[in-house]
Amino acid sequence: MAFDGLVTYAICKELNSNIIGSRIEKIHMPTKNEIIFITHSNNEKLKLLISIDPSNARVHFTWGQKENPTKAPSFCMVLRKYLQGSKILSINQNGLDRVIIINFENINELGDKVTYNLYIELMGKYSNIILVNEKNKILDSIKHVDFTMSSVREVLPARDYIIPTNLGKISFLELSEDEFCKIILDIKNNEFYSYETMSKIISNTFVGFSKTFIDTIISKLDLKENLTYDQAKNIYKEILLILSNISNNNISLKLYENDYHFDLNFINNEFLDTKDQISNNIEKKYHNSIFLDGFYLKKELDNSIKTAKFNLLKDVNSFKNKYLKNLSRVNDIISEKENMSKYKLYGELIQANIYRISPGINKISVENYYDNNNLIEIPLNTSISPAMNSGAYFKKYTKIKNAISMAEKQKEDYINNINYLDNVSYLIDSSSSIEEIEAIKQELTLAGYKNYWSIKRKYFDEQKLQPIEYVVDGVKIKVGRNNIQNDKLTLKEAHKNYT
Repeated sequence: MAFDGLVTYAICKELNSNIIGSRIEKIHMPTKNEIIFITHSNNEKLKLLISIDPSNARVHFTWGQKENPTKAPSFCMVLRKYLQGSKILSINQNGLDRVIIINFENINELGDKVTYNLYIELMGKYSNIILVNEKNKILDSIKHVDFTMSSVREVLPARDYIIPTNLGKISFLELSEDEFCKIILDIKNNEFYSYETMSKIISNTFVGFSKTFIDTIISKLDLKENLTYDQAKNIYKEILLILSNISNNNISLKLYENDYHFDLNFINNEFLDTKDQISNNIEKKYHNSIFLDGFYLKKELDNSIKTAKFNLLKDVNSFKNKYLKNLSRVNDIISEKENMSKYKLYGELIQANIYRISPGINKISVENYYDNNNLIEIPLNTSISPAMNSGAYFKKYTKIKNAISMAEKQKEDYINNINYLDNVSYLIDSSSSIEEIEAIKQELTLAGYKNYWSIKRKYFDEQKLQPIEYVVDGVKIKVGRNNIQNDKLTLKEAHKNYT
């Protein structure tokens, strides 16, 4: 996760430049981990997103639309009670830690001015949003933490608020160049840490620096693991330069492998194509929020597609396993063909030799006129007559014959279903949008596999979800995104002379 103390620092600068003095117009809680404040100031409305999702904890302005639940969660109601209509007085960061403090001023029931602090702790799975009154008492939090969950501090209504500990990490802001260099060289030369990478040593020693951020600096400076004092000085100067650029709003975020971090004097336009309505002026004011909004929007969409594909593949595999099990069962029945012929032969030979069979014997050897009159031994049931023995063998023959006839029909159906579900699995793997997955759900519903909601509530735009088109050597090729589209292309749209 790259939303470290420095990114928090940059976002705090952006917030301070744009919403200090704004009023909180509306408060929404679209998911259990997200709060959205709609602020209003100087005829400009902005949406501030606060997320404590364990893997995507962050704060930034957002321009996306999220559906709100019909009934607001209890913490959202608490925020509305105390903060709706309030004025944002200040936004601060706890050193370079991932803790943001937003100070609000509002009017209480008696008409007196009161202040509240909203503490936003961006700590991965320990992230939290905590509302505190002017007496430093917790009014409520999005997550409650009692003594059974943490021995360090409780986060419960009426408790005193305690700022999270930085786990012994050192504040870079309080160090001189010489102190910084000595600290990291002493740690690097310590035998216990000798096998650790420099990026891990620095990120574990100082508050606010992620491993990703230090990796970008080491890569830019082309440093080796055998760090010298002069190289440590270069790291210190580079961090100072970045802090200075953040303060002057002269730095922007960029993609870094599967994550992101800062790129000096560079404004990234990676995600601006989805925000055509935002003017160049706004891009300058909110460029870090625009990047983060696009980055996490894509990440959440990718995650939702991945989850939807996983869940649907799980269903399809469940359907397929059922047919595989049934196929194994009918194959076992069909394998009884040999016994079926044997039982018919036994019945015929007993009838032909019934005059030779004495009651009470358990077997008889007779000539098999189907096999050059070679002797064949036939087991008999001593408790019934020879004629009934013959009838019992014919009954077994008829039962197996009927079962095999039914099994052969079922086998063809099971194989067709297995092949179809294999095809559906391929289509799911190839899907690149929620709309495609919902269309496949609709197809499975129409095919009778499972009654998915999408057949009743369309989550996708059928006009938007058109077949994929390719042009190869001037020839247009259309490919359906699911079997329904392929059938439509083949049976309705294709001309007789089309391939």
